[in-house]
Amino acid sequence: MKLSSGINFAVCFTLAFAVVVNADEIKLKPQELCPVMDAKINREVYRDQGGKRIYFCCTPCIEKFNIDPEGYLQKMETQGFAPVNIPNPQRECPVMGGEINRDIFSDYEGKRIYFCCPGCTTAFKADPAKYLRELISTGIDLEDTPSLSRYYRGASEGEKDNHQH
Repeated sequence: MKLSSGINFAVCFTLAFAVVVNADEIKLKPQELCPVMDAKINREVYRDQGGKRIYFCCTPCIEKFNIDPEGYLQKMETQGFAPVNIPNPQRECPVMGGEINRDIFSDYEGKRIYFCCPGCTTAFKADPAKYLRELISTGIDLEDTPSLSRYYRGASEGEKDNHQH
């Protein structure tokens, strides 16, 4: 069957189907633009909502966002961006539940786990998978183990590797 523009119907149907399939496969990426002004985000300016963190370019944009949050969230999704989960860093020892000491830690499967005392590292090493599962199941965002190149260079804790953004 021919359409008025002379394009074959089967070709149009195939192209339309391909677009639908690809739309389902689209993965949202972390937010890069302010949902209000479409400007680069400032990570110091944000609003938490429903377990997610929405970043803005400036404080006045938060007020504009508050007028129609669902509309702006939809705009972000249309642009391919998703709000990020609210960071939940480790604050308690996974063994004893006490406050962590950042000088006492163990690295396991690419993650750094902090403890309250040296004795807890021994308990952790006896069954690390158990403690790691518990931390992850409670929504704790574990730090990645620092790379050896940073260690050998003597990089500071807050310094980023070249591959980080």
